[in-house]
Amino acid sequence: MVNIFYALLRKVTISLVRSNYLWHSANGYYLTAEKKCMRLELLYTPGCPNLPKARVLLRETLQSLGLDLSPREIEVSDPGQAEAEAFPGSPTIRIDGLDIEPESAPTVGSGFRIYETGTGAPDGQLLKFKIAQAAGQRTVLFICTGNAVRSQMAEALVNHFLKGRWAAFSAGFLPAGINPLVVKVLKEIRIDAARQPTKHLDLFNGLTFDRVITLCSDADRMCTFYPAYGNRVHLPYTDPLTLSTFGFGWKGLFRKLREDMRNQLIPYLESV
Repeated sequence: MVNIFYALLRKVTISLVRSNYLWHSANGYYLTAEKKCMRLELLYTPGCPNLPKARVLLRETLQSLGLDLSPREIEVSDPGQAEAEAFPGSPTIRIDGLDIEPESAPTVGSGFRIYETGTGAPDGQLLKFKIAQAAGQRTVLFICTGNAVRSQMAEALVNHFLKGRWAAFSAGFLPAGINPLVVKVLKEIRIDAARQPTKHLDLFNGLTFDRVITLCSDADRMCTFYPAYGNRVHLPYTDPLTLSTFGFGWKGLFRKLREDMRNQLIPYLESV
């Protein structure tokens, strides 16, 4: 009987490892094949006005990464507990016991916290990057000049088709806002990119990605001024806005870019 139990346990464990997901709980623990255990905690004080925003940000970030995890919530209700938890203010998010933004947490206190964003919540992109890394997912940064078309398209496609394996981000040197046609042609294949923010490359300074991919020649040249992105890959795509619309129309050109990226970038990242 004991042998049968261990045989079944081994079979279940192997199955879960192959699916890259081992165990999760409502206590903020997540176990993957790449990482033994990730612990996610949300610390707060009673009545914190920014707690609901932090909860929503965490929930949406975890969903975007395909992680089935509920952070462990810890209420810090007195100065003694704040001291014991090294609590810098409410709300505080920790991954494996480390503050996600230590530069905005210099002292212990029980007041309301202000992050580098100037608000009571951290930047969503940086939070996503740190959770993805802690969960053992690979990360890729797509760069083009305006972060309006090519890099936004690539980010959305990778996050959709490779969710749970790759976490994609995008940025530009002169961010101009996502082009509405990018949102429209992605919606045709059931990808919602309407809320993807425009990001300046400086946002990701100091972070190390598994892959940095430049999508235009201007971005590739400018990256020489960013030493952290020296080890990168250049995969150029023509901006559809620079092409003649004869025979295609604007939407047709954006569809072609979508399919070219889908057929090239996804297999490329699957192979590395």
